[in-house]
Amino acid sequence: MKQKTGTFLVVAAVVLAGIVTLSYCGSTDGELSRFNGGWNGTSAFYDQMERAGHSPISYDTFSQTGNAGTIILVEPSRVPEETDAALIRTFVRDGGTLVVIAKNESANAILNAAGSTIRIDESVLSSIDMEYADPRMVIAYPAGNHTLLDGIESIALNQPSTVTGGVPLLKSSVISWIDTNNNGRADGAETFGKQTVMAHEYLGEGEVIVLSDSGILLNSMDVAVSERDNERLRKNLVQGVDTGYDTAVSEPFATEGILQAMTGAKSTTIIKIIAILLITGIICAAYARKIL
Repeated sequence: MKQKTGTFLVVAAVVLAGIVTLSYCGSTDGELSRFNGGWNGTSAFYDQMERAGHSPISYDTFSQTGNAGTIILVEPSRVPEETDAALIRTFVRDGGTLVVIAKNESANAILNAAGSTIRIDESVLSSIDMEYADPRMVIAYPAGNHTLLDGIESIALNQPSTVTGGVPLLKSSVISWIDTNNNGRADGAETFGKQTVMAHEYLGEGEVIVLSDSGILLNSMDVAVSERDNERLRKNLVQGVDTGYDTAVSEPFATEGILQAMTGAKSTTIIKIIAILLITGIICAAYARKIL
């Protein structure tokens, strides 16, 4: 009986060590990462998507989403090959909705593949109309009607770029400017004026929507700007019918699981975890031997 009890304790210690290790390896501190539960991750947004029953989508399943499908891409960086580009164009023109949330111009390759005229410009948009006395925390306001803007009066953005082309949906206020010298002040040839940060256009039976700020999906942007309607915008994105989220080229899924955790892990943290596991194992083993 004592032998069985001792064996059970050893096995339990090993299982516990495995759970702790897997939990650690399943997380990361990478910015925008779906696996990052910290302030600069996007785990909360993708958790919402999964709870709503939405599925991950990749290029090879574009054609299987149906005419009512919506696909969300976040900071896509890879230039699609012609076969993939054809799938994207067909998806949109057959009635799909392509939502691109990105501040980097590399996302323009996807927009070009879809046949869209909307483009992201990596300009340094700043505003006196801001959150937390930070001119890069720009406040934007509806400039058009769309279901994604239902219930929204203002949105706080986190270092957004700007958008050209299409029909504007969100714009900054008139006291905004492109900070070409990035000094936080409107000076020199810089002038005030509204800037578009979200636009859309219809292509065939479908639609392309572009929001030039992936920072809006960060975990911290829900609670930190509670006076704005950021939470409502996320809810509107999540509530879309037949919505899927890209995992093939979107930055939050750039590297998954253990590989991502290992590349972002800090050696001191690893050492601490290993030490704790070793100590736990030694104690359990010693106790097991005592009662054998």
